[in-house]
Amino acid sequence: MSVEEQPVQDVETYKMHLLDENLWDLGTPKTVLEPIVDYWLEEYDWRVQEAAFNHSLPQFRTTVQSEKLSSLSGEHEAVRIHFAHKRSSATRAIPLLFCHGWPPSFTEVVKVIDSLTDPIATPPRGSQDALGFHVIAPSIPGFGFSDASPDESFGLRSTAEVFDSLMKRLGYAEYVAYGGDWGFKICRMLALHHKRSCLAIYTNSPDVPPPTFRIAPLACLKYHVARLTRCRMPFLSFGYLRSDIESQQHHHSRLPRTNPFEEQSFRPQTTAHSLCDSPVGLLACMLDAIRPSLAIHEWPKNDILNWTMMHWLPGPEAALRWLRQASHEARSECWYSYSITPLGVSSFGKLPGEQLRYPPLWTEAWQRLCWLRRHERPAKWAAWDAPEETVMDMRDCFADMLEKRVIVFPSLEMNGVD
Repeated sequence: MSVEEQPVQDVETYKMHLLDENLWDLGTPKTVLEPIVDYWLEEYDWRVQEAAFNHSLPQFRTTVQSEKLSSLSGEHEAVRIHFAHKRSSATRAIPLLFCHGWPPSFTEVVKVIDSLTDPIATPPRGSQDALGFHVIAPSIPGFGFSDASPDESFGLRSTAEVFDSLMKRLGYAEYVAYGGDWGFKICRMLALHHKRSCLAIYTNSPDVPPPTFRIAPLACLKYHVARLTRCRMPFLSFGYLRSDIESQQHHHSRLPRTNPFEEQSFRPQTTAHSLCDSPVGLLACMLDAIRPSLAIHEWPKNDILNWTMMHWLPGPEAALRWLRQASHEARSECWYSYSITPLGVSSFGKLPGEQLRYPPLWTEAWQRLCWLRRHERPAKWAAWDAPEETVMDMRDCFADMLEKRVIVFPSLEMNGVD
């Protein structure tokens, strides 16, 4: 063995030649990664991005009590939470808790917050009595600028508890909540354990288990009848579409694709130690994680790097520990009972290369489904990928619930607003 003092690898020797449709099969391609690394080194300015976020997102930090941490230590424990908070200028406005998921951060709200808080002046414009929202978008503990919990079992339910405590600390005794992807699972915990304060939730393209006879026998029967008839007879489809049934043909034969963070989150420290020392490695993992969204629209390089920075600045370990616990709770606690908390769903089209799409009507087996709208346009994180549709759907969903008195806000009625 004889190694040169400064060995130089011939990159071309090891370069794989993959077809465009197979470019991402083994992970983030070098041809995608390198230009963004060069931009990060030569042009990206975090201070400019920081100033833009501070201008568009009014941000605060406060401490809230965590009953779980208190029970572990025997003392009153608090966790410091970072959040964006913008009140609405509309005459009809209700509090909205915006739950980000993973890998997004609180910055996921930036594309919709103005339209939600000012429905008349900000596109998509509503009428003079359009429903507005007082938007609160907290960072999950360990994400962004919220302190991490020292408890390794801090996951979905603990996050829901902290978010509910934050809303009450801000004076919102009752509110509605939005979350997509992992954010929806936080909302699910709010619906299960904080139903007196979280009056309703809204989500997009939720991934839920199929109906079970034990939890919801009628919903289970409807689905299996629609599946057996393949939705050929409308009166036996019960709202299902043929595409809903066809998408389930691969359900048992092929599992949906996961991303490297979710696979490695089960050994979070090992992954975190390597990524803490490699911003390029973190960027590569982020690109692989957001690939479903990259496949449907072009992302500005600043946006990609901003999402990466939200994990680089606090370090990825706490977020990966949270993801590990959240994955466990999603399997063991999210779907053990039915929730009467009203639910609104926007179902977006199938993402490129997506093998499995969960029928939106599956949600009625687990939650009180009160509103549903379907879109052909694909979206992974709807507030980011389809902000206008998300804003309009959120307005229509909660306005419909208010009109039908599915949910009631005393503050609106005391002000004489129906």
